[in-house]
Amino acid sequence: MDKINKYKQNNHSGRGANRRTGTRLAKRPAIQILTISNVPSAMLEAIDELAARQDRSRSSFVRRALERIVAEYQAKEALNKSR
Repeated sequence: MDKINKYKQNNHSGRGANRRTGTRLAKRPAIQILTISNVPSAMLEAIDELAARQDRSRSSFVRRALERIVAEYQAKEALNKSR
């Protein structure tokens, strides 16, 4: 009888819990980390030109662009969650 009770207590953290976690992770988009080494030089030159037009360094220009993209993404996510 003791063995049956232990099984029932531990059942909630078995395979079912892993499936829920896996499903939750599957809904998130894949993220690829970009570094200077894997960005084509033509792209870097274009970024430099755009940054120069705004009197900014490349890193400042890219950081601000990424901040805008992330803010837009977060707004869309918040809108989707509220529906």
